[in-house]
Amino acid sequence: MKRTSILLAVCVLVVTVLAPWAYAQAPAQKPAVPDSEKWEFGIVPYFWGTQIDSRVTVKGYDATSTTYFSDIWDNLDGAFLVHMEAMKGGKWGFFVDAIYLKVQDEGEFKRARALRPDPPTRDLTFTTESWIVEFGGMYRLGKWPMEGKPGQAVTLDGLVGGRYWDMSMDLDTSTRIHPSGSDQWVDPFIGAQVKVDITKQLSFILRGDIGGFGVGSQISYNGFALFGYSFTPNFTALLGYRALYIDYKKSSSDFRAKETFQGPIAGLAIIF
Repeated sequence: MKRTSILLAVCVLVVTVLAPWAYAQAPAQKPAVPDSEKWEFGIVPYFWGTQIDSRVTVKGYDATSTTYFSDIWDNLDGAFLVHMEAMKGGKWGFFVDAIYLKVQDEGEFKRARALRPDPPTRDLTFTTESWIVEFGGMYRLGKWPMEGKPGQAVTLDGLVGGRYWDMSMDLDTSTRIHPSGSDQWVDPFIGAQVKVDITKQLSFILRGDIGGFGVGSQISYNGFALFGYSFTPNFTALLGYRALYIDYKKSSSDFRAKETFQGPIAGLAIIF
């Protein structure tokens, strides 16, 4: 029910974003819209071949697991990844990025608060299910045309927003010990994005942000580097690398997660 509500909220936001554009496309005769008032929209379905390094504590049990990119197809139980953004007049806009991952892999665990100083380490099956929904606004801080290269420029955007996490952990030890836990939180973040037009068709995009600040998680980092190739003004292929780190600790210490998601990323930007 909770995850359904999240999807519904995202859908409502998308409809809200698209409504002005749909209205602008109505066939009624109206004066031409100036460039400063035009909306540009982008939808990017993408694939993230992520390696997941996990160190978690669930109800007093420490567990570690690493899911490698080469094994992701064997361990992935479900995935959904899409990025959406809207920009008005090339000056300001907003974005939503939704990720759903469910991964099962082998790992190790031990009792975190055991009476023995060095409790034994045992094998387990580690299942993690995560919703990561990023939302925020962007503002164009500057655009610098390249001398002698018409149509090419360097642009800098400032970013501010939040990243919603819904994380569930299940530790199956094949014994009577079967701890599980979940939590939800929102990390505020700030960041920046730089785009460099290498040619009229080829571009390089670098983005980074930092968040958490003790409001949700203790700290989180996110960054990616992408090359984009525009086949037409409406279609751009993207290829690069992304990394996302989170350090979250619940006040009761029943649930803690230190996770790093990293790996190659590929997508297709559809711009209209």
